Amino acid sequence: MDSTLKDGALALCASRDFVWHQRFQIAPGIHTPGVNDIDWLLEASHFPTDLTGKSILDIGTTNGAMAFEAERRGSTDVTAVDISDEHHYGFRQIATLLGSKVKFQQASIYDLPSIVGRSFDVVIFWGVLYHLRHPLLALDALRQVCQDVCYLESAIYTPPAGMLDRVAKFHRLDDLAGDGTNWWSPSVETTEDWCRSAGFEFELQQLMPPAKPERCLARLTVVPGTPEYLKVSYERPLQVKVL
Repeated sequence: MDSTLKDGALALCASRDFVWHQRFQIAPGIHTPGVNDIDWLLEASHFPTDLTGKSILDIGTTNGAMAFEAERRGSTDVTAVDISDEHHYGFRQIATLLGSKVKFQQASIYDLPSIVGRSFDVVIFWGVLYHLRHPLLALDALRQVCQDVCYLESAIYTPPAGMLDRVAKFHRLDDLAGDGTNWWSPSVETTEDWCRSAGFEFELQQLMPPAKPERCLARLTVVPGTPEYLKVSYERPLQVKVL
C-alpha cells in the first residue's frame, strides 16, 4: 500500500472533525470507525461487483462509502447525495484522500428530481426511508430518478402476533433508537406495498435479525410506464414524469 494513503487513512480515521457513521475499508486493511457495516450490507444485498458503464446515485451517502465503492467497482458516473453538506460527514476529506471523482450534491430527496434532472441505472437508498416524515412522497421522487434498480435498506416494524401485518408505526419523538430523526417503521408488507404503489417491483433480500426483524434489505426494480398510484389517484403532489 502507498505509505501516503496509509498514513492519510489512519489520520482520517482518528479524526474527530466530522461524524463517522459508516464502517468500511477506506484503504487496504484499514477500516473506518463507523457503526454501519458496509461490507456486510454489500454481501447481504448481492450488490453488483462490476458497475462498468453504469450510472450510480447514492442517496443519504453520509461518509460516502457506497459512492466510493461504486467508483471502485468501475462506474465513472457516480453522484452522492446527502441532506447535510459535504463536510458534516467528511465526504470531501475522504474523497480528496482517495482521489475520487464522485460528484456530491446537497439535497433533500423530495427535491432530487428537479435538482439532478436525470435518472440513474442504479440507486442506493440505504438507511433513509425511516428518517423521512413523508415516505410515500420520497418513494415517488425515488421512482423519478431510478432508471433500472434500487437497493433499499430500512428500519421496519414487526407487529405482534394476531395484529394486521400491513401497518406502519409512527415515532412522534425519539422512541425509535433514541433518535428524533426516525419517523416511521413500516412492516415489511407495508414497505413492499409502498414501493409497488410508487412503481417498483419488490424483492425482499434479508430480514435482520431473523427471529424478530427490525430492519430489511430489498432490491427494487422499476416497472416501466406510469407508476401504479398515478393510475388510480387524482392527487399530483409532484411534477411527475417518467424520466
